[in-house]
Amino acid sequence: MKNLSEKENAKRLPISSLARTTLSAGLLLRLGVNTSQSLMSDLISVKKPDLKSALISKKNVIATVDTLKNLRGAAMKFGQLLSLDETVILSPELAAIFAQLQSSGYSMTPSQLKKVLNQNWGDDWLKHFKHFDVRPFAAASIGQVHRASLKSGEVVAIKVQFPGVKQSIDSDLATLKFMMKTSGMLPANFPLEHYISQCGDLLKRETNYELEAENINLFSGFLNGSKVIHVPKVYNKLSTDQTLTMSFLEGQELSNIMEFDQSARDEISLNLIELLFNEIFNFKMVQTDPNLANFLLTRGGKSICILDFGACCRLSEDTHRLYKELLSVALSLDLNCIKSFLQEKNFIPQETSMAGTKFLENIISVTINELSKDETFDFQKSKVFQLIVQENLNLYFDLIPSSVLGSDFIFIQRKIFGLILFFRSIGTKLPLLKILKHQAKLLEL
Repeated sequence: MKNLSEKENAKRLPISSLARTTLSAGLLLRLGVNTSQSLMSDLISVKKPDLKSALISKKNVIATVDTLKNLRGAAMKFGQLLSLDETVILSPELAAIFAQLQSSGYSMTPSQLKKVLNQNWGDDWLKHFKHFDVRPFAAASIGQVHRASLKSGEVVAIKVQFPGVKQSIDSDLATLKFMMKTSGMLPANFPLEHYISQCGDLLKRETNYELEAENINLFSGFLNGSKVIHVPKVYNKLSTDQTLTMSFLEGQELSNIMEFDQSARDEISLNLIELLFNEIFNFKMVQTDPNLANFLLTRGGKSICILDFGACCRLSEDTHRLYKELLSVALSLDLNCIKSFLQEKNFIPQETSMAGTKFLENIISVTINELSKDETFDFQKSKVFQLIVQENLNLYFDLIPSSVLGSDFIFIQRKIFGLILFFRSIGTKLPLLKILKHQAKLLEL
């Protein structure tokens, strides 16, 4: 979740499927009118009409962001998923659209908020609190967060789910799919079905706050005694399917990490890698949302607090074993061995084109070379991302993971890729090969 700015306003959010569909249809109409006007302006000024530029004009960007902010739910989650991959698959113009959805959106009106709380806690819910701040201090795709003080004096953070989000997941996704196809904003070969499917799976998990409370309690047990990773305390009596009450944690958002020096950034990155290894190999449960707003830095960056557990994934025994095998194979630093494993285990689709296979070989070769050549792996200077950007994006889309492996694999890969992009953005430098070998030793591989 992201802190709201003073500019954020409460706005009555659409609840019914009809209201949400109407809002989406209105956006398509606005995009069509704006695009036509832009093309006509080109003709009048004796310029060659540019459809691509017309589609991503300033007017269309503003209209798209405003509508997705208001719809929340599936629309906003779709934007957030895209923003994770923005440096690879999207044009700068489209990346700017979806990046805004990481941190902006409308909140519920006070009347909507009251109705949701009455339904979940009863009309006398204020009796539990010394103070309840009606204005949310943070918001995400499916809910907003309020600060409050219990009668005992404990300060808590309360997630309240937006009305209509859960009930409209399927209809929103169908509308969103149509809207994205019709608008022409995405690349022609963009794997829309893949991202729509991810949105649906994620939202069905994240709209169950009772499940999230259970996930937090499980992680609390996993991390018991840890001085580096912390999670909030859940107040079960004030938590329901649509509300989640937790201890209020303070710290710096992970997005502020550039305020720290190189050694501190590297240490934080190492802690995140070790957490990921523990999740996959020990806990068999992964918090799969790499959104930076889900993490806080405390004690000057010496510890990390995880705030959101809606997108947790429990690993099947098959997936757990698969990642052990992947780590072992990766440490062989053998191109043919790694490529064969990825193909055999469906890490990449069986239908990958010859050009896609060659693209994969290049990525593996560059990675092996960088891992083995230098003791320190520089995520920012790695040529792997340059290779992806320079090549035809059709080849990148060819390597989208196969759904054959199941949703747990897809979610874990999302977490891994999100962390890699984060390390790249902050210039993380770590002895990556040494770290991987150490983990393999712990697993007795």
